[in-house]
Amino acid sequence: MQRIVAACDWLSDWSGKTVSWLIFPLMITITYEVIMRYGFSAPTVWAFDTGYMLGGAMVSLGMGYVLLQKGHVRVDILYDKFSSRVKLIIDFLLTAILFFPMMAIFIYTSWQYFLLSWARGERSGYGIWEPTLVPFRFVILAAWVILALAGVSWFIRTTVSLFKGENL
Repeated sequence: MQRIVAACDWLSDWSGKTVSWLIFPLMITITYEVIMRYGFSAPTVWAFDTGYMLGGAMVSLGMGYVLLQKGHVRVDILYDKFSSRVKLIIDFLLTAILFFPMMAIFIYTSWQYFLLSWARGERSGYGIWEPTLVPFRFVILAAWVILALAGVSWFIRTTVSLFKGENL
């Protein structure tokens, strides 16, 4: 179990830290577009598509890292008042009942979108440039898989803590 948890954690950590570097090309892209558009009245045809793809990749591929770091927003008005055992039970049940079914739906849907995008040679319809969306669709699929694996790690930890009283 520890090897599975370690592998899932490593992937979540690596993806989050790696994609955090996308902020720099995103800032350069947006800055370049603003300067060209408002300084020279010469907007680019590629900056919008590049910006949403970089931003989307950064945010989506970082979701597993955020879960690993326990950084997701939690409505903890009542949760904080519960004992550790009750918190573990809540985490166990909600992960099993909500998280995993939602991940299955998101992964399946993203897989379908990816295959359809590949088969049709889907291109972005937002601008003149019209880049292919196949890599972006794959990134979204990979992001859901990484988040699901981070959830597997979370669930294993919760289960071991709940039933064995040990921390992984």
